[in-house]
Amino acid sequence: MSTGAAGVLAWTGAATAAVAGLSLLGTGVLATSQAATAADLAALAGADALAAASTRPCAVAAEAASRNGARLTSCERRAWDVLVQVEVDASPLPPASARARAGPGPEELP
Repeated sequence: MSTGAAGVLAWTGAATAAVAGLSLLGTGVLATSQAATAADLAALAGADALAAASTRPCAVAAEAASRNGARLTSCERRAWDVLVQVEVDASPLPPASARARAGPGPEELP
């Protein structure tokens, strides 16, 4: 093998490794963004259900998370607030998670 061919193979290998690394980074960033969006929407849906006198705001939050490609891992009601945590699959990376809280502002409390 000539020196030129070895150099081309080395550069090709380095470029492939760089593209693979950037692909993994992109996967992680997208999963994190999806998790944050799903958590926000799940918390808002749960708080809206609570404001409408629903006795199951966490069930509503779980459905909203599911519809946005996430899995609800925890949901807690604190007074008029709904606090949620969701997870999104980010294979081959570990799952991405996010938390959110929604509820009325202090001036809107009953």
